[in-house]
Amino acid sequence: MDDIPRVIDLIEKLAATVNGLPVDRIKAGETLAGLICDPAGVVLVTGGGFIAGRIGDTFISRDLVAYELGWFAEDRSGLRLLRAFETWAQGRGAAMIAMSCNGGAAQRILERSGYRVAEIQMVK
Repeated sequence: MDDIPRVIDLIEKLAATVNGLPVDRIKAGETLAGLICDPAGVVLVTGGGFIAGRIGDTFISRDLVAYELGWFAEDRSGLRLLRAFETWAQGRGAAMIAMSCNGGAAQRILERSGYRVAEIQMVK
């Protein structure tokens, strides 16, 4: 919980990188605290990075999917965070891990780690 303000700072940097929505720091903090307290949620932190997500089923299958909700590192810990998220997901029985990226280094890390494009999310 002590890391939440620092993670929110990183979320703001992530949002700027991907041209995302403005970050509501209170909402982000509430979401992070909820993930930390939820057995189906996770927030992993390094000195300059984080990954957050949750596990659940889909509307087409009872199989569990681990969904990354945010992933950013400015200290070259991205791959280490990804591996820790994968370990967490596999330990909870995830049949699939869904990661998002906006190209660049994150996409290269994912491709080298065996991820493939399954869908493209379009926003307006």
